[in-house]
Amino acid sequence: MIVIVIYISFIILYGVIKKVNCYESFKNGVSSNYRILLDIFPNLLALVFAVEVFTNSGIIELFNKYVNLLSIPIEIVIQAFLKPISSSSALVMMLKVFNTYGTNSNLGLLSSIIQGCSDTTFYIVTLYFSCVKIKDYKYALKVGLLTDILTFIIVSLFFIIFVF
Repeated sequence: MIVIVIYISFIILYGVIKKVNCYESFKNGVSSNYRILLDIFPNLLALVFAVEVFTNSGIIELFNKYVNLLSIPIEIVIQAFLKPISSSSALVMMLKVFNTYGTNSNLGLLSSIIQGCSDTTFYIVTLYFSCVKIKDYKYALKVGLLTDILTFIIVSLFFIIFVF
């Protein structure tokens, strides 16, 4: 906490030395960022809504029935499906794997690989591209989803080949 106070004090002292009205600069920055927040908020709300619908819809139980045929743990599949939508939701699944199987287990390793090697594709497209008003995002979406799918396939093959 002391580092934050020192950092803010340094910024104010630097503004005084440069003869900048720090309070006016702060107000201008807040007002311009408020407009950006208003542009981003509907996209964030839609993303949160999509994650909640996915996790509460019962589709996870459906996946569980079919995934058991492949001997892939359901936690890994859920994490792979949630990672392109929300990194924090995928992180929760990774922590669940850690608590259930351990961090040094094969499943802990695979969960870490999914968390580190895939990206939040839908989050990037909805938030960042809308923030800078990019409308043509189809190639970025295709490449991002392809990367996420390949990560899941490689992790699944690794699990099936080396664990069993």
